[in-house]
Amino acid sequence: MLLKTPATPKLKSAVNWNDQAFTLIEALFALTIFMIIIFFITPIFHVILDQKESQVKLQAMEWEVFCSQLKKEIRLSTQVKLGSGEGQLILTKGSETILYDQYETNLRRRVNFTGHEIVLQNVAKYSFALLPNAVKVIVIDKWGKEHSVIAYSLVEWKAGT
Repeated sequence: MLLKTPATPKLKSAVNWNDQAFTLIEALFALTIFMIIIFFITPIFHVILDQKESQVKLQAMEWEVFCSQLKKEIRLSTQVKLGSGEGQLILTKGSETILYDQYETNLRRRVNFTGHEIVLQNVAKYSFALLPNAVKVIVIDKWGKEHSVIAYSLVEWKAGT
């Protein structure tokens, strides 16, 4: 005769209760990942929204660099003239001819009518005006802000300029 042993009841544990539900550890892990993503996305949105302010700061720094370069070249130029109205500035410095003119929305510098060096970006309008031994530059950027500078020469320019 076979003795039957009583069946031991299965103990219910967290593993056996519900295989389809999240555990507390999984929920905390998901919350941690969500918080890390939010932590890194917030500064990115801040940078994107403040981009216009940084663009204005860059434009101001670019203008200062342009003014410094132009003043240096005008100080050392022996002859200055305007080409095609007020649209081009032609500087003669020794054997070099330096031309400033517009290319699309950029103001460019060319040496001996070759090359293509961008010296100022986002230009809507500009003009050059000859003054006695000086040049006045007026630039209006694409946002409508007007910038102007007067650059004086240290060298007496040749007559007829």
